[in-house]
Amino acid sequence: MKQLAVFICIMFFFIGCTSNKKVSADVKGTVVGLTYAEGFSVAKVDSYTTVTVFNPWKSEEVYARYHLVKDDNVQVPADGQKVLIPLQTMVVNSATQLEFLQMLDEMSCISGICNPEYIYNPDVLEGVRNGRIQNMGDAFNLDIERLLLLRPQAVMTTAYNAEDENSKRMKQTGLTLIYNIEWQERTLLARAEWIKFVGAFFDKEAEADSLFRMVESNYNQLKKLTENCKERPSVMAGQDYRGTWTMPAGNSFNAQLFRDAAVDYYFADDGRDGSRSSNIEEALLLFKEADIWVGVQANSLKELVETNDKYRLFKACRAGKVYNYNKRCNATGGNDYWESAVAHPDRLLKDMIKVMHPELLPDYETYYIRQLQ
Repeated sequence: MKQLAVFICIMFFFIGCTSNKKVSADVKGTVVGLTYAEGFSVAKVDSYTTVTVFNPWKSEEVYARYHLVKDDNVQVPADGQKVLIPLQTMVVNSATQLEFLQMLDEMSCISGICNPEYIYNPDVLEGVRNGRIQNMGDAFNLDIERLLLLRPQAVMTTAYNAEDENSKRMKQTGLTLIYNIEWQERTLLARAEWIKFVGAFFDKEAEADSLFRMVESNYNQLKKLTENCKERPSVMAGQDYRGTWTMPAGNSFNAQLFRDAAVDYYFADDGRDGSRSSNIEEALLLFKEADIWVGVQANSLKELVETNDKYRLFKACRAGKVYNYNKRCNATGGNDYWESAVAHPDRLLKDMIKVMHPELLPDYETYYIRQLQ
């Protein structure tokens, strides 16, 4: 089960969608500008705020709409769900949503969490231990009875499969389901901008915008460090999992990360979104001489080659230039990379630059990335 959870995390991390920045014509009010995110919009009316989530799989459709009010007596359009803000209680079903709440100082609203065994945040784990935060079970099979007893104001969910039985049962509870699909964005800054989506439900739009601008500024300053790099190491990503090697496609946020870190990546210009499925034979053909290998699950070179002896054929493996994202892990399997990197792409870019161009950041110690020994 742990291997499956890791694989799902990898898939979510590599996936990105094709969408266009848009606001439905029927939405009233003043549109709040978004710089990178394409999966949602915010529009302000005098007495309420409309937050619209777009369907990443059917770009012309609205996936969900919320009319946020501070007074429950306010009348809102019938084309969305009325939500009284700021939210006081919430069940969170994905670790990737936690850091936005942490940054907004709203961790106290969490009354339930899915899969706490894969959570890194120590405050959340302590809340589960002392009973303040309820364990809602598997995110793919949430404990509906416990959810009904808890009665949170909202459930924040990833919408990775809104048509499965688990999601249908959640809808039947009548609770407010907030669909956070930042993982479908194409760039790291677009994912990070979803802090504005989360902030709207806590009446903290100004704080969210300020926090995002700091992350954006840090990220863009780091990009400038690599603008004049003469040497561009080549990189490969991921590893074989039961016969499939999932790699970032050219329009994914991982490929964007490689470009911003001044790295050569074979599929950088393939024009595809999300991820691409490959196998070890193709990986050997295309990446055998790659300088650096990132994103493996093993914790040592010995462990890596024990899973597949063919890994010894890769130049990066022989040279010991192999890296995972496991520097911040706990004993139960929580990994802060899956949890907070979505909100801090500046940290991730800084790590990648340190790995690829260590001379540019001589005094920096990586935050998420660790070299295998």
